Amino acid sequence: MNQPNIREIQIMDYHDIYMLNLDFNPNLHAFSEEKVRKKIEIITSKTKDIIFVYEQNDKVIGYIHGSPYELLTADSLVNILGFVVKEEYRNHGIGGMLMESLEQWAMNNGYSGIKLFSHPSRVNAHRFYERRGFIFTKDQKHFIKTFDKFTSQLESLQK
Repeated sequence: MNQPNIREIQIMDYHDIYMLNLDFNPNLHAFSEEKVRKKIEIITSKTKDIIFVYEQNDKVIGYIHGSPYELLTADSLVNILGFVVKEEYRNHGIGGMLMESLEQWAMNNGYSGIKLFSHPSRVNAHRFYERRGFIFTKDQKHFIKTFDKFTSQLESLQK
């Protein structure tokens, strides 16, 4: 049995990350394993993002994805873009250890704090964040505009 370990993500983690994402949201099956592998490659080679994974017995069972967040009107922050712990391992301190790793990385790299968005239905997650010093600031709507061909074709058909 290998000791639990928190480390930076590696491309070889793509299968475990894919399975974690499905565990979190089964509707994510459309985002294939290969796409996850490519995203890990892009994120680790072309961005300033950081992804920590929690590994136990050679399996990734949790991850946290932080991305630098720069505004002209606020101090530098890290935005949490993804945070998942496999369901059967929740409430065992793994999420807290991942969060601590991200917080330490953020402080060591000169960021003044961490921000995140959380769906209103995720009440347990909200308690987790509040216990760790996060403060609820506001509800807001989320808008997105995609540029893929399929979406454009659908929109033209709806007109």
